[in-house]
Amino acid sequence: MAKERKFDFAPLPLVPDTQEDEPVVTKAPATAEVADGAPTKVTFDCDFVLMENMKDYGYWEGLTQKDIIIESLKLYFQDKEIRPRPDKIRNRTKVGRKPKSTLV
Repeated sequence: MAKERKFDFAPLPLVPDTQEDEPVVTKAPATAEVADGAPTKVTFDCDFVLMENMKDYGYWEGLTQKDIIIESLKLYFQDKEIRPRPDKIRNRTKVGRKPKSTLV
């Protein structure tokens, strides 16, 4: 039979209350654009050969697929003129499944 053991739990160390006088502001480089809002997950079909090339390149360069796609999109849109969509189109209700967080 197992012996009956008593454990003494030490109290957790108290962290002194630190109040921030000023919020920390980090400045991004001038060439980087500030993204609006949180990142968005995307899913799309891609040619098998392109996907394999991306995986091979990412392996040898130590990059993730996300890093490669984001860098590719930045380079693609670098010299393009981008006009915003009309508000009517931009504010259209989304079609598809609702996020789990709103299904309460």
